[in-house]
Amino acid sequence: MPKTRVSQGANGQYKVTVPKGIAEAMALDGQRLEWKVKSGNTLEVTVVNE
Repeated sequence: MPKTRVSQGANGQYKVTVPKGIAEAMALDGQRLEWKVKSGNTLEVTVVNE
């Protein structure tokens, strides 16, 4: 399972890098994502087709 790191930018926003293989497999380039806390320390990320 690929691992990434969360970092905070100068503007206070947090950034997460999506592993290349996952981004390409899900065609994430230019897509909008919705983030939710599912439970405890588990996140759910959904591609939003608006």
